Amino acid sequence: MKYLPILIIPLVLYVVGLMSGPMVGSWFVDEAVEDTTLKEDVKINGVKFHIDLAEMRDNELPGTVRTVGSVDLPTVVGDGMKSLADGREVKLLNRNEKKLIIQTVDGSAKGEVDIKQTDIFATIARRKMDELRAASGNQPAPVTPPVAEPPVKEPILAQNPNPAPPVQPNMPGPQPVPVPQPEPEPEPTAAAALTSDQIVEVMKKSIAGGAVKEFTSDQVEAWKAGEDEEIDGEDYQTGLVAYKAKTIFGEQTVQAKALIQGGKVARWVYAKTGMEIR
Repeated sequence: MKYLPILIIPLVLYVVGLMSGPMVGSWFVDEAVEDTTLKEDVKINGVKFHIDLAEMRDNELPGTVRTVGSVDLPTVVGDGMKSLADGREVKLLNRNEKKLIIQTVDGSAKGEVDIKQTDIFATIARRKMDELRAASGNQPAPVTPPVAEPPVKEPILAQNPNPAPPVQPNMPGPQPVPVPQPEPEPEPTAAAALTSDQIVEVMKKSIAGGAVKEFTSDQVEAWKAGEDEEIDGEDYQTGLVAYKAKTIFGEQTVQAKALIQGGKVARWVYAKTGMEIR
């Protein structure tokens, strides 16, 4: 019996520890904070869509998204950076945990960005909304073209069965034959494609007008028309010039590219990197 208190005391301490352990442990362990980086609720026309990127497979992600705010991407060629404005459409190549790997439409720049720097949640929600409308048959009503009114027929006047003979004017001497004048060549319009010579003239006019400060017409060694290109979803005709420029490595020949829309140079870029020339 003298050993009974010695056996009871450890048993009592064990029971007390079981009862107070969870309470004491909660003093030292902070409540876990849910990570909402990959989740977002998007409401479209009163319908709320819960988007969870962690539950989506790679082949379920959209092919393109748009930038949110200004986004800087490293250029594919060289060590430069390309700045994309807010709302610029880019290709979604892949994802890396909480990052997205995007690329410009023309392929000149590529890199990782935060998910919040794109509208991926809104893009997926819009796609789900389109699928919901298609499933419910709520398609927009087709636009019915206006019916053209039949042309108004002018009344036919009764012909005089005995028309008066035409009055013969006094016959003067021989009249000079008018010489046909050549029609002026039409100016190139936004819808008409420029010829190679017209592309060169448009580039010369742009440089002479001070469109760029990087070089002048006197530095240009060669002019030529380029291939048609699609850049950031827009179609351009292009022209190329080679000019002499002084660099840290001495005098170098640099190629510049003119992006032409509507018969005018929209902007000048470096031919190799696609970066804009100021």
